Amino acid sequence: MSIIDLTSALSRALSLKNQDSLDAATIAAAEQLSKKEGLSLNAAVGVLGNDQLVELIGFLNDSMNCEQLSALCDPENYDAEQAREWEVTKDQYLLAHEIAVLSHRVAKQRDVAK
Repeated sequence: MSIIDLTSALSRALSLKNQDSLDAATIAAAEQLSKKEGLSLNAAVGVLGNDQLVELIGFLNDSMNCEQLSALCDPENYDAEQAREWEVTKDQYLLAHEIAVLSHRVAKQRDVAK
């Protein structure tokens, strides 16, 4: 079960031309979660509401590729120990993986468009 609609979030993130892929993914996800459009990065981080979550998203984005992240988005592959280490809930853990996957997809689409 996805927390965000990755297809529509990808479309929205790709429309954010002046943001790097991770920031665009974060904004697109936060807009879906808040049901508000036109969020700044700071407002998007505020919607996520947990600095640890934001740190986890960045860590996952930098340390794993899209395929690894996609496999871990599956709730059956939830790593309770890693979530505990990062001090995030299960839903926050899964959301972090989805945003990191989204960031990789944005980067890939942008590379193809070049």
